[in-house]
Amino acid sequence: MSLRSYLANDAIQHVGVNVDDMDVSKKFYGEILGGVFIAEITGIDGEEWTTILNGLVDSAPQLGSGDALDVCFYSFGNSAIELLRYYNKETGKTHSAHPCMDANKQGVAGKHISFNLAEDINAKEFLKKLCEATKDMPYVSLNKDDLHHLGPDGALGGWNCFFMSGPNGERIEFNQIPKGKCNADTNFSAAAQQFRSSID
Repeated sequence: MSLRSYLANDAIQHVGVNVDDMDVSKKFYGEILGGVFIAEITGIDGEEWTTILNGLVDSAPQLGSGDALDVCFYSFGNSAIELLRYYNKETGKTHSAHPCMDANKQGVAGKHISFNLAEDINAKEFLKKLCEATKDMPYVSLNKDDLHHLGPDGALGGWNCFFMSGPNGERIEFNQIPKGKCNADTNFSAAAQQFRSSID
């Protein structure tokens, strides 16, 4: 059974990232990567929000009894990033009952955010400037100083990528995929078109 007909054509609305330092995170996704500010809400609390966001998990932030949540959204054109900071209202300390594993220690349910690079930019120059812009962010680290090239063959031929650790330890990928010039673009574009036209 497919529930495709219930989803919009551009089905992924946003990706959420739990953060420790909201200001540093806003600088990274807003100022450095150029995300366009959408909205920010601070001090979200109330027991209803606990059940909506975290169900009945005892170790989760308790928005009805001492904890609160700030959220901030940035648009990246085809989707958005939501920054979420859970914290204790009395102490201001970020909730960390179950801190996320390091970006490069991925296990089951590990996740990452992937950004498209413009195809006409110099990737090494971008990486160098990214390093300079994030030099005061202790959790940011780049895995290598250039894109990894998958080569021209196979279903993802032409795909170029690299991974990094973001300002909260989140795993981030950057891709450079030449439009109309490689297998990866052909296959992703065809699948996207099929998705948009395949309402059962």
